[in-house]
Amino acid sequence: MSWHGVDAVDDAIDATRGFLFPVRLGRWARMAVVTLFAGGSSTGQVANNAANAGTRLAGTAGSNGAVGAAGAAASLLLALPALAVAAGPSLPAGLAGAVPLQSLPSPPVGALGAVGFLVVAVVLLVGLGLFLVTPAFEFVLVDGIARDELRILRDVRAHFVNGLRLLGFRIGTVAAFVVPPAAVAAAAVLSGVDTSSLASRPLVLVALGLAVLAYLIVFAFVWRFTVEFVVPAMVADGGGVIDGWRRVWPLLRGQAKQTVVYLVMHFLVGIGVSIVGFVLLLFGLLLVGVVAGVVGLAVGALAGGTGGTELGVGLGVLAGVVVGVPLFVLAVAFPVGILTLTFRRSYELAALGRFSEGLDLLGRYRNGGGEDVAAALGGGHGDDDDDDPPAGVSAGASGRVAGEDRGGDADGRDADDGDGDDDDFGGFVSSSVRDDDATDPDDLDDSDDPDTDRQT
Repeated sequence: MSWHGVDAVDDAIDATRGFLFPVRLGRWARMAVVTLFAGGSSTGQVANNAANAGTRLAGTAGSNGAVGAAGAAASLLLALPALAVAAGPSLPAGLAGAVPLQSLPSPPVGALGAVGFLVVAVVLLVGLGLFLVTPAFEFVLVDGIARDELRILRDVRAHFVNGLRLLGFRIGTVAAFVVPPAAVAAAAVLSGVDTSSLASRPLVLVALGLAVLAYLIVFAFVWRFTVEFVVPAMVADGGGVIDGWRRVWPLLRGQAKQTVVYLVMHFLVGIGVSIVGFVLLLFGLLLVGVVAGVVGLAVGALAGGTGGTELGVGLGVLAGVVVGVPLFVLAVAFPVGILTLTFRRSYELAALGRFSEGLDLLGRYRNGGGEDVAAALGGGHGDDDDDDPPAGVSAGASGRVAGEDRGGDADGRDADDGDGDDDDFGGFVSSSVRDDDATDPDDLDDSDDPDTDRQT
């Protein structure tokens, strides 16, 4: 008996290799943007830590991802006018006695306040936009891997509504799991219930702890499978979150042993990916450190020869930081984040395809199936060629040309054997594919020509 969670590892390796290699600069640049929003990668963690550091410096609580970065920027910018007003006019120590402080004009407090409010408004709007658009990148990533084609603006527009649905479901899920226990706790506090007696009842405490643990497990189950399985199901059949759960839940319930093995394997795969990512980051950090050290020493030697030792040391350190930090982010953190995120999401898609053939989105990468797809589409990768496939021509999820009968799903559903134009991803059509079918392929050229009017 084969286990879906185990077999999916090889499929994920094939999909990662086929999607990212050979290296194409445009594909990797787009994936760098996706990793900032889709999360779950070392790059996203670096951005999150930077955002939290900024908010801590400004005296506010940290947040996550792009929204956290926007909040950090807002907090720091808001702090500048306040610091300027609080500090008042000042001069360096060497000039403090030369110029009377009373003779300097006071800063325009009203102007600083207006600028501060304007900055607040702009940052809030940007943060709101990022908050609304971020969930769509979960669909962009899945759709991009499944179709071996990635275009940021087009795919975000195509999946923006699905992103709002996912955001609403997440908000509803948090509310459903947080409000009831919060209401019970508030009622207990307001009614004056004496909880000190629980300390003398260990069995009650154990039962309460188990109930809380089960509650958290159910929440984690719903939260993670919404992203890992339901989002791909929404990409495949174009339905909403509830429709996706109706599609996925019978698979998980009907193959309970496979679900447990998948969860265990996903945990082990996550550990392995984290270890590999850490090793790659550490190795890259050492290489970048050598480069930055050489640059710093060179600049310090040149500056020290003309301006003294202290100036040379200061400029050397500054030059090393200026060179090392961007080099580490661009040449190490982003590539490692792209690799780990692509493999992790490919593993989840591969496992879902094992649960149900109709939701197999990685068929084009399996057993050389992508060769038939490339022939049907005219060859090449969609985001690196000049033209998209003609409208109405699409590739099936298992690497077969659209319109070919795939047979039944593992959960008993039959694939749509009707019109070939609607047969994609095992009988289900990606929403972005449907948009492409109504679009002139010449309008989706990857060129940067501003006169090109791209429709989605």
